[in-house]
Amino acid sequence: MLTTQQETMDLPSSNVLKYWLQDGSWFAIRPSGTESKVKFYFGVKQATENRSEKRLQEIQTNVMSTVENIIYK
Repeated sequence: MLTTQQETMDLPSSNVLKYWLQDGSWFAIRPSGTESKVKFYFGVKQATENRSEKRLQEIQTNVMSTVENIIYK
């Protein structure tokens, strides 16, 4: 489930969408300022490095699968 909230960040101005998941993990999407591409960023917080790596892979797979479904439909 995604939650919606606004956050002020001390970064250069940019169009960024950041989504938090119930377990505290997150992903962000932003367009490149110089090229016709989109960049994805992911963050996880789990009890162990192994669990973090597994959760990161799950999120990346789900997000990228959703994006591909949107693009190629």
